[in-house]
Amino acid sequence: MTDASQQYDGRIRYSSSPAARLAGFALMVTGGLAMLSSLVGLLSSGVTFLRLLAGPSVVLVGFLMVSSYEGITLDARTKRYRVYQWILGFRHGEWQALPNVVRVTVSPFNAAYVMNDAIAPSMTVQRQGLYRVLLSIENARIGIIAAIARQDQALEKAARIASLFGVEVTSTLQV
Repeated sequence: MTDASQQYDGRIRYSSSPAARLAGFALMVTGGLAMLSSLVGLLSSGVTFLRLLAGPSVVLVGFLMVSSYEGITLDARTKRYRVYQWILGFRHGEWQALPNVVRVTVSPFNAAYVMNDAIAPSMTVQRQGLYRVLLSIENARIGIIAAIARQDQALEKAARIASLFGVEVTSTLQV
């Protein structure tokens, strides 16, 4: 068993765009109303098995859209990491060897989502105010993204990860 003080586990980003997550909330409400309708139908008249399953199924799909995310687990003791998809409490992802981390970097990150709509043409929406926590790897041009969060959260996560590996935190933030 790995000592929890030697691990970092956190969410990198949600699997769905903000618009899809909003649709997920709408599906959860719709499914809840369908379940209530089914219960009322059970009390008054006959309800088909399919109608009974419709509400919970729609709630489940909405919950998946709202809660699923991409995360990362870093294990300093065994020098491994795993990028995973979190779905209904299960983490799906393979462990990989963690190269030597030389520093943790915090830098601005702009997320862009393309919204496709049947009525309007595609529109790109940018979400600003986010920061990326990057593990800088020895002798590598690219690093491993450990978190994407607001500035205060990104700095906290960077400090925690840096202390885990005994490295410094660098930042491109202008103070």
